Amino acid sequence: MTFRKWLVIAVLVLIIAGGAYWMLRSNNASANVSEKDVITVQRVDFPLIVDATGTLEALRSVDVSPPQIRRERRFKLTRIVEEGIRVTEGDFLMEFDTSDIQERLRNEVANFQRVQENRQKNRSDSDIQLKNQRLTLEQAKTELEKLEIKMASQVDLVSGIEIEQTRIQRDAARKKVEFLEKKLEYQEKSSQLDLQILRSNERHYRDRIDDLMDAMDSYTVRAPVAGVVIYKRDWNNEAKEVGDDVFIMDAVIEIPDLSSIRARIQVDEVDSGKIKAGQEATISVDAVRSRTFGGKVVSVGTILKQASFDRPQKVCDAYIQIEAEDMKQLRPGMNLKAQIMVGNHPEVVVIPLSSIQERNGRSFVQVWRPQTKSFEWREITLGTNDGLNTVVESGLEADEKIRIRPKV
Repeated sequence: MTFRKWLVIAVLVLIIAGGAYWMLRSNNASANVSEKDVITVQRVDFPLIVDATGTLEALRSVDVSPPQIRRERRFKLTRIVEEGIRVTEGDFLMEFDTSDIQERLRNEVANFQRVQENRQKNRSDSDIQLKNQRLTLEQAKTELEKLEIKMASQVDLVSGIEIEQTRIQRDAARKKVEFLEKKLEYQEKSSQLDLQILRSNERHYRDRIDDLMDAMDSYTVRAPVAGVVIYKRDWNNEAKEVGDDVFIMDAVIEIPDLSSIRARIQVDEVDSGKIKAGQEATISVDAVRSRTFGGKVVSVGTILKQASFDRPQKVCDAYIQIEAEDMKQLRPGMNLKAQIMVGNHPEVVVIPLSSIQERNGRSFVQVWRPQTKSFEWREITLGTNDGLNTVVESGLEADEKIRIRPKV
């Protein structure tokens, strides 16, 4: 044979040997499947769980705001109690800057002193004026008496001209007395009215001073009830700090009733239809490690909303009543995770979703055939799933083995 023929024969032999080797290796691979590649199908109780996140809140609480002071709308925070401290009724909570109200108090005290000095001066001047007026009136009355006596003694002793002159003087003196009496009466009333006005002004400034003194006391805010101090957060999740301006309607501190704490969770739109009142839940709080709390769903919101400005998915609120005897470690605002049991399927075939291959809307798994030492594709019918595992309604039986991750 020529060299070329021998070369062709050698190539054919190598090809045939390589194919035989590949087939032998494939058969050995099927026969020696690793236990890590397969799972044994079992019938188990399959609870259907919905996971959600949320925060703790108190059903009953007392909000603490700045003092209600007339004509005051803004306050500056100068001191505040530490968050998380347990307080009793009457304990210190926070204090606001009193420099403005102290300045106003000094002005009102100065006004009160000025009005008081004016009243004393006016009263003294009025007493002097009234005293002089009474003296003038007494003199006029004395002059009138003299003229009347003179008039009575002149009847038979003097001429008619002199009698007429005396009568004219007497009438003038009488009118003067009447005028001075009316003037004195007017001055007395005017003096009393002036004093009443000044006393009213005194009371006004005294009341203003009392109000400001009470207001200064109220700038130190004390606990209206016993409880735990929780800082109120704004829309940006920020609490008030020393030096911040606080408006009259702003709540700075919340004192919750810890016995009324519940969980408010946000349920994704796809799971919202599964949540119903009465379902059992398990709650784990981030701040309380190594402990879980039981509870039940008490209400589910009907309105979907955006989770937050940076989370576009739709959610609805649901509320869980915590069922635990000791909740001293729980505080409103703590973050939590909740697992809600929305269903339970007893004694069903359950397999991982990763073991399924979808083809044209149909589901298939690779089932191990001990007789042939190989895998075969089998169509199955699926039921409900929890995102990791699924219930197989038909196509698989318990104790059969399937490949964890199917291979084509």
